[in-house]
Amino acid sequence: MNRRNLIIGALASFFDSILSVFAGPRVEVRSYGPAKLDIYRTDGARGALIYVHGGAWRFGSRRKVDAKPEWAAAQGLHFISIDYPMLPETPVPDQISAVRQAIDWCFENIAPPENTIVMGHSAGAHLAAMATLTGWDPRPAGVILNDSGALDLLTLSRAYNGTLPKPVRQAFPDEDTWERLSPAYRLAAPLPAILAIHSRARGHAKAIGNFVALARAEGAPIAHFDGSAYRHSPINRQIGTGKFPKLDSALTGFIRRVV
Repeated sequence: MNRRNLIIGALASFFDSILSVFAGPRVEVRSYGPAKLDIYRTDGARGALIYVHGGAWRFGSRRKVDAKPEWAAAQGLHFISIDYPMLPETPVPDQISAVRQAIDWCFENIAPPENTIVMGHSAGAHLAAMATLTGWDPRPAGVILNDSGALDLLTLSRAYNGTLPKPVRQAFPDEDTWERLSPAYRLAAPLPAILAIHSRARGHAKAIGNFVALARAEGAPIAHFDGSAYRHSPINRQIGTGKFPKLDSALTGFIRRVV
């Protein structure tokens, strides 16, 4: 490692430490290998909620959590928000492996699998599904998949005349990989409890609906929340704020049933 990279690494660690102080009480920054994660602890926690952010497999940050840490604490859960390596440097299959590495780190250091829920939004929901529902062990108690048409790329493409929306197409340029990288066609029983959510985003209801049907056929205990009243970003950003009470009710009900 050259001097420039050493300086950049030192500065990144310094600013992570500073930001963890100002982000609020009891926020811990840890490295799980490929990237870092933030831990928001709560007293008397009965489990943990791992959050995988979205951003078209190319953007986003673990620090963009909105009201989720406080909301998770109200459910009696530690909240962990992870970063992962992204495009263009890191292709999607390697992102999946990194997310799984973060999940395993949390199992070993925060809460056991049977007391852990994994939640992702958009690209993060796709990565969460691939890292928990396609044969990886151990499996978490539950998985919340919030509004990712990429759960079924083949069905999503039918809403776009055989192609994909630009950000998704940039992440999955090779049509031959669409089935292999769609969680819908990689499900491996036994599956944990799943809550799948769709917004009004074009093609998402059908893509996620087909994912739900295939998961049910595999014996998954799965619930499907119709979020067609909401747009793609607010359906994630408003979690725990009280602005979308039906969504909050579906989420909290799922968490109580699972952990």
